[in-house]
Formats: sequence, structure tokens, C-alpha cells
Amino acid sequence: MHGPTQRILLVYTGGTIGMKESPQGLIPVSVDDLLEQLPDLGSLPLELSLCSLDQPMDSSDLQPRHWQEMGSLIAGKADEFDGFLVLHGTDTMAYSSAALSFMLQQLNKPVIFTGSQLPLSHPRSDAGSHLMSALELASACNSDGSPKIPEVTLYFNHQLYRGNRVRKIHALGFDAFDSPNFPVLARAGTRMVISEEVIGQGMPVPDRTESVTKGMRWRPELDTAVGSIKCIPGMSGKALDKYLKDMDFKVLLLEAYGTGNIPNDTTLLDALRSMVARGGQVVALSQCLGGRVDLNQYQAGRRLLDLGALEGKDISFEAALTKSMHLLGCGVPDFAEAFGRSLAGEIS
Repeated sequence: MHGPTQRILLVYTGGTIGMKESPQGLIPVSVDDLLEQLPDLGSLPLELSLCSLDQPMDSSDLQPRHWQEMGSLIAGKADEFDGFLVLHGTDTMAYSSAALSFMLQQLNKPVIFTGSQLPLSHPRSDAGSHLMSALELASACNSDGSPKIPEVTLYFNHQLYRGNRVRKIHALGFDAFDSPNFPVLARAGTRMVISEEVIGQGMPVPDRTESVTKGMRWRPELDTAVGSIKCIPGMSGKALDKYLKDMDFKVLLLEAYGTGNIPNDTTLLDALRSMVARGGQVVALSQCLGGRVDLNQYQAGRRLLDLGALEGKDISFEAALTKSMHLLGCGVPDFAEAFGRSLAGEIS
């Protein structure tokens, strides 16, 4: 699985994996304290370097600017390292991995996110096994020296997921993540099994002239004028209209029922139609973990089509949010067209 010694950059952002107890509960430790807790990594054929965000933090405090910070660390070292491992808290790890899948274009090197449900210092911690397996995957290469997994991914509980297909589904269990609409990329047991047929599946074919002449493209631009709302019984269309006008969102992620269904409520439909008329975008997502949006299936879904909403297809909420911020930040001329096609394997 491994060729020559691989150079891996470990990016520490904080999170449970490096936390310690305090009177206020678990808090992130410094990068120096983390180094003292790391297990012996000498069994893997790699050269490991470590860097950190300016301030390691609980991932619930992470903001879009921190995606830019961690992405900039990786983009700035793209030519120096063969792979990257991001240590991250679980609460927003799916958002960060999705965001970097759009911001690091044509990187062609592994970027693996991992974390843990218990700190490294805990006797039953899952942190050590996650770290070791993620490093093994980050350094895995083909016979020609090329990386086996040149994607942004997330490793947790013995499984490797595509970074923009994964969701956190459990607050306490070790099985904290799942990828309902896309198969896992690898499984760790007594040996590591990589599903090579899944690697790169659904990824767009890069423009040959761009990929040859420009290589990796770092696109840090983000526009956070994206809102979301979950459809609920008794939802007030008048309140929604005021909310949308006050917040002046450019994109609204509407978590509808099932395949994209919403109530037949005139005030609700008028509020959404008014947003589209002002030049905004309404993206229909499903509240369900698995499956896909199909606005043609039911009359209740066609209401959204009629007012100009976009189908989210089988995209996750985390990927829809970060993709929208990315597209708005890049100033694409046709948001609907760009959102509807796969940029990094995030939709089928």
C-alpha cells in the first residue's frame, strides 16, 4: 500500500481529540500539549509535520473564516507534502470537510479529517485508532507513487467517507458519522480495505488545459449570505416573509418533507416566491437523512418548482450550505446551473 516515505502534514484545529478536563468542562489544549499526548507514530513510513490554527478551539466555535485558515495552511504547503490530516472536533467536521472539498480544487492529494468522541488522554478513547488509521490512509499510494485516495475525506469509527457526503448522526456514540447517499471509501479491520472503484466516482472531469497548466486551484472566496429553515406543521408564511426580507439572504436552504414537499399555504408560497422575485435562490432539500429530492413526484413538491426553487437532489445539508457559500463567493454567473452539477462529487 505504501511507497517511499510519505510526507504528511497534520493540521490541528482543536476538538475533543486534544481536550483536557477543566472546571468549565472539556477545553482544547495547545499544540504543544497535543504533541505530548500523541501515540508513537514510528510504525508508519512517513515524515510527520504539525501545524495549528492560531487558536485551537471547540469545533462549535468554528466559522467560515476558519475553513479559509485551514485551507490556506494546506494550499500553502501543497507542493511540500504528499497528504494532509486535519484533527477536528466532531460537531462541525462535516461542514469543514465539505467546505474544503470545494475550496481545494484539483489538489489531487489526500486531505483526511478525523477526530474523536473521547480525548486522547481518556482510557477508552477512540482517538488513537482514528489517528493511526487516518495516517495510514493519507500515506497510501499506488505502485506508481500516486495517492490512492486523492480526495477530501473524513475518517471515523473504522470507515472513510467522502468529505462532502458525510453527516454527524450521533452525539455520543462512537458511530457518530454516516454517509447515507454514498458508499464508504475504505474500511479498517484487521487490514485496511480501500474501495478503489468508489474513489473519484462522480467527480467532474477537469478541464485538461486548466489541470495541466494551473494544477491545484485554491478558491477561498466565501459569501455567507445563506440562510436555512426547516418546514414544520403550522409554519407561518408571514413570519417567514419578514425573516427573509430582514435577513436579505441570497440563498435559502429549505428543508422540506420527504422528496421536497411543502404545505399548500398561500402565505408560505408567496414568501418564497417573493424571495425568488428579488433575485434570491431557494434550494429544496429533504429533512430525511437518505434519499433524494424529486420535485416532480408529488403535487406538494411541484409547488416549489412552480415558484422557481432548485432541486437539491441527494446533496447533504452540510454540502449544500458550503457549496452555496462557495458559489456565491466565486460570483458564478449562473448559480442554478453551477449548483445543479457536481463540483466535487457531492451529488449523484
